[in-house]
Amino acid sequence: MFEMRDSARPRHSFVSAYEPHTSASFRRVTVRDPCPICGRKKWCQVTRDGRLAHCMWEARGSIKRAKDEGYIHVLIHVATQTLKANFRHTILNDTTVPSELAPLEIRGAAYSKLLELSPAWKYERELVTGERGLLSRGFKAADISRFGAFPARAVERDALAQVINESLTDDLPLYAAQCRGAVVFGVPGFWEGRAGSPRLGRATDYKRPALVIPYRDRQGSIQACQLRFSGARGKSIYTWLSTSEDRLDKEPRGTSSGCPIHFAFRQGEFMADLPFIITEGALKAEAFVAQRSACRAIATAGVSVAHDALIEATRGEDAAIAFDSDHRTNAQVCRQLAKLIAERERDAELSGQQKNTSVVLWEGAKGIDDAVLANVHLRVVGVKEWSETLRGKSLEEVQAVWAAHSYSPRASEDA
Repeated sequence: MFEMRDSARPRHSFVSAYEPHTSASFRRVTVRDPCPICGRKKWCQVTRDGRLAHCMWEARGSIKRAKDEGYIHVLIHVATQTLKANFRHTILNDTTVPSELAPLEIRGAAYSKLLELSPAWKYERELVTGERGLLSRGFKAADISRFGAFPARAVERDALAQVINESLTDDLPLYAAQCRGAVVFGVPGFWEGRAGSPRLGRATDYKRPALVIPYRDRQGSIQACQLRFSGARGKSIYTWLSTSEDRLDKEPRGTSSGCPIHFAFRQGEFMADLPFIITEGALKAEAFVAQRSACRAIATAGVSVAHDALIEATRGEDAAIAFDSDHRTNAQVCRQLAKLIAERERDAELSGQQKNTSVVLWEGAKGIDDAVLANVHLRVVGVKEWSETLRGKSLEEVQAVWAAHSYSPRASEDA
């Protein structure tokens, strides 16, 4: 999410009239809705109100350089139309305004109750024992309770929403008394149905149930949840249990989960003396730690998101980045990895807490959890040695990012 400070705001007349001046919520461009600046169909972003574009490629005409690379452009013609539409929506129907994100305690209580009422075992074959179930990823039977099941039928999910809301109302009467409507409003994934009744997930049925994957903080509290659907041809589809701003007309009083990071550990607490791994996705981190309980892992939902949170969480500690093994042939993933390394180094210098960053390499298996399950050799290398394994566009992207950040690997970082 990009936040424009007042001192950096362009002096266009519509900007000063745009209220409120808040953080802009971006969405990724798609094949059907490409970047309005460069025309590309991925990597760039546009605010959901059509006011700004975050183009990763085109600098001409931009108002400033973004913190996480790319360039910010103002879309004046779109913004004016959107401003009027947003004003009408706000005045005529305030249910299109997202609910304020509920406190962590409320979110944790709601999601914990969801896991309790609808455990992964509920759909044993689909989610646990099947070909792509949890047991196939190296989890033990005792680990399954860490996950939940998301029913395919809307009527079942709505019944869950009602029971969860009643439970929280009984358990947290003081908080419930302050709420306008159901207690679960403000918990991502829940929204207001007819007559104010709480609902959970989309209003329509899904083709199959989904696995509920909690995203926990350092203390183990559930901040948000992802859903994993088993798609066609063996591909899994991951999505946040959340309501996006462009769906508030269909899911009023809903709210976004954001993209929190996940802490995975098995020894009762996030012990500071255990090796530290950074990887992609909470499920992958949990599967890795389930097999290597003497390690701890931290996961981001995507290689390009939550860098600031990752850096803050690993400040003052050695960390090994373990993105999927095919990252070396993906120039954009290499770009994001290089950016994370450079930003972590800059943060270490500013905080005076110098610690090493390394990269985990392996062959064959895609994720680090698959590699551990297959007993593949893991090789931890320094940043410079990692860069020497890159070729072509991947290497060019890394060098460009490091040049922009005035960064070069230190000798002490080599394995």
